[in-house]
Amino acid sequence: MNLNFPKIGLRTIKTALAVFLCLLLFPSEPFFACLTVVFCVQDTVSNSIKMAINRGLGTVLGATTGLLFLIICRFLTYNIEPYFIRKLLVYLTISIGIIVVIYSCNLINKPGAINVSCIAFLGVTTVHAFTDPIYYALNRTIETLFGIFIALLINRFIAPPKQKKA
Repeated sequence: MNLNFPKIGLRTIKTALAVFLCLLLFPSEPFFACLTVVFCVQDTVSNSIKMAINRGLGTVLGATTGLLFLIICRFLTYNIEPYFIRKLLVYLTISIGIIVVIYSCNLINKPGAINVSCIAFLGVTTVHAFTDPIYYALNRTIETLFGIFIALLINRFIAPPKQKKA
């Protein structure tokens, strides 16, 4: 019986190195930085840059829109009772916010940022709908931008992959 295992490629090694750097530099909350490098270390530097733009723009747009929607929602539903009616209005606002996020990405011609924008928006609005979302939105954005920076540095300067011919 002859087993052939695939080799561990350079992209895998570079991704692991980038994750290690994120863990080292963000020891308390490295999740989004690590996740970002997994997405952004691509098969070419130009693909890494495209992914980084979509990931960074999507995170900033989604987190910012999420914060704005929560501020508006809290202002409009502050004294509404009973609690389940208030909660229902918050959920309705979040659902409308998804439309705004998707539309905004299409409006600026960045459909590749839609998924990340929606994830950031939902992270801010659902996880923190009834708590303080500002720390989460800022932390999520900073970690993502840092992960992009690390991924692009690693992919560009450590044995950069050859550009694919079109």
